[in-house]
Amino acid sequence: MIEIRGLRKTLNEKRVLDGVDLDIHEGTSLVIMGPSGTGKSVLLKHIVGLFDPDEGDICVEGMSVPKANGKQIREIRSKISYVFQNSALFDSMTAAQNIQLGLPAEHCRKVYALDDPLVLEAVSMVNMGPEVLPLLPSELSGGMQKRVAIARAIVGRQKYILFDVPTTGLAPVNANVINRLIAQVQRETGSTSIIVTHDVGSAFFLGDRIVLLSGGKVRASGTPGELRNSEDPVVQEFLHPKLEEETVGE
Repeated sequence: MIEIRGLRKTLNEKRVLDGVDLDIHEGTSLVIMGPSGTGKSVLLKHIVGLFDPDEGDICVEGMSVPKANGKQIREIRSKISYVFQNSALFDSMTAAQNIQLGLPAEHCRKVYALDDPLVLEAVSMVNMGPEVLPLLPSELSGGMQKRVAIARAIVGRQKYILFDVPTTGLAPVNANVINRLIAQVQRETGSTSIIVTHDVGSAFFLGDRIVLLSGGKVRASGTPGELRNSEDPVVQEFLHPKLEEETVGE
């Protein structure tokens, strides 16, 4: 379980998080939404310890992220993987080598990436074949790069996977494929997914629970059905104009 209490953060003289309280339960899919500049990605970076809060605390299975020493933060991060918005693949490394980075360094030194059974399993789980493994990122389409990034995130079987706007830059048909892949990965691995997205249709497709951030605070939290039926005018204004336009096919 991840517990967030009283989280506050100011960046460039703007308060982007202003007292966020949130519980993230194991084995669930949580979607974080909100207008631009509401601190969605900043919240993810606090969970993994890339940002320190101005106030408040984040605990991963009882361990405080901002108070952790070097050994503790390594233990916390061993439970978490991160899919970055731009995939963040290393240009000079093959797909196999990029995926293998999700495994401990001592494993990577001992096992050749192209023959690594864990890499082969991960690439299969994202519905790609071994033929992509020798390729460089420049030889992959945007959608394939996203799949490699997800394979890297799941190869080590971490309990928590953070997805930072995973469908950004993709055409709608490819975005739908990635959304289905994220749902498939969660079902097959039993991981906890925390997904930042701007897309309402993606949120309603992926989320067991959806959190709407507004003004740096949690404005609403609930199941997709609860948010659909919310009487909060801010929720209605954010959701309803897009629900008709941005849907993910069944």
